[in-house]
Amino acid sequence: MSRNTLHLSHLDKFKPFLIDQFIAFRPGKGDYQVLQIQMQDGQWACIYSRHDMPEHYTIDKRLDNLVHKFIKAIKEKQNAD
Repeated sequence: MSRNTLHLSHLDKFKPFLIDQFIAFRPGKGDYQVLQIQMQDGQWACIYSRHDMPEHYTIDKRLDNLVHKFIKAIKEKQNAD
């Protein structure tokens, strides 16, 4: 698991970002998986809900670079406005 998190309010913005990057995703399974994202090797990495910080999701470590790129894009857009 990664220590990086994704804010709850960003999930709806993250999905179009994945589409723009041509990255497949699907709904999560079970009680804790929120979203599954297909990696380049064909495996699926997950975003998980948290009980200790319900306003954030925990991301699979393999998604660190992708989520970092997404957050950077959000910040750049906010600075441009």
